[in-house]
Amino acid sequence: MKTYKIITLGASGAGKTVFLASMFKALSIQGDYTFFLEVEDQTKRKRLNATYTQVITGDNWPQGTKYSDVSEWTFNCRVKIPTLETYTACQFTYFDYAGGRLTDSEDDVEFANIVQQSSTILGLLDGHKIYSLMKDNNDLAVDIFLNKDLPNILKWMHMSKVPIHFVISKWDLIEDEFSLTQIRERLLKIPQFEKLIHLRNQANSPVRLIPVSSIGSGFAIPQPDGSMKKISGAVPQPFQVEVPLACVLPDGLQARLSELKEKQEEIGKTAKNKPNIFSSVLGIVGKATQISIAVAAWFLPPEFQFEQALLYKLSEGIGFGLEGREKTSIEREEKLNQERNASLKLVKDEETALMHAVDNFAVIQNNLERFFPDSELILT
Repeated sequence: MKTYKIITLGASGAGKTVFLASMFKALSIQGDYTFFLEVEDQTKRKRLNATYTQVITGDNWPQGTKYSDVSEWTFNCRVKIPTLETYTACQFTYFDYAGGRLTDSEDDVEFANIVQQSSTILGLLDGHKIYSLMKDNNDLAVDIFLNKDLPNILKWMHMSKVPIHFVISKWDLIEDEFSLTQIRERLLKIPQFEKLIHLRNQANSPVRLIPVSSIGSGFAIPQPDGSMKKISGAVPQPFQVEVPLACVLPDGLQARLSELKEKQEEIGKTAKNKPNIFSSVLGIVGKATQISIAVAAWFLPPEFQFEQALLYKLSEGIGFGLEGREKTSIEREEKLNQERNASLKLVKDEETALMHAVDNFAVIQNNLERFFPDSELILT
């Protein structure tokens, strides 16, 4: 089974563990999206459920991860067909760790190894600190974010070539006053941030800015000391907690195909008149044919070696297909929904379950790009 590893980088208090618990709760039952997440490990499943229960009940919030812990959460992505049979499509493994390990340690070998193994890096930006930044508050929260939290997140990101998802937590604190476009513009004024985006754009490796809320609007209100007070009787309505997961496969494939093209270009520069199998095969990648996509698959890492039909479907959405990426629109949404409904009827094994899961991911990604067109960080 194909497994995708995601490490969550974020300072203490950014909401990493609560985000995972909320994502699991939102996707633990097959609903609007025709797939669901399952945690086989009973102990870990209970921990996630207990964390979410603490979020929605009582006055206190869940405690952060202990400094020595690196929690590994494996979610099976599964599909239930109309006859109630269930098939597993793939796995997502999230690494959650104490925020202090990100900001306090200069030489953490274990942590560095996890970063290197990851398929995607999820950088969780504390929405409370982002709000203070946008308000131009000259307070400690902004100082910590600019001089400690963000530099350490960026430092670890520079160690890897995989896609990056900057996730703004606690979006419910921000959405009424600032748009994602305004936040994007402010972050790009930070030289270190802008430099990372520039380098990733040069490598054609995806970078996204994704707003999420583990509890949604109207569940809690900020206090003067920066804490959040729950509103009695309020019901949480998580917002976009499924989006980062849905972007892992398409963004990962784009990054890997871009790496292959870069290697081909390097070989071309050093051996112009010396044909070799790697250069010859990759010479047709980018010409947008089903044959070229199938050939490229020979050189992809195992987790991205899909059957030709699925690989081609994924490649169409990232600019490597015949028509390239389509303009995000209502018409595209209708097309994607039709494809998703059709593929559900064809699910009969792991391969077809993954095909259907990818159709769901396309719907989710399209909604992100439709409602937050500036979520993809591309410098002009």
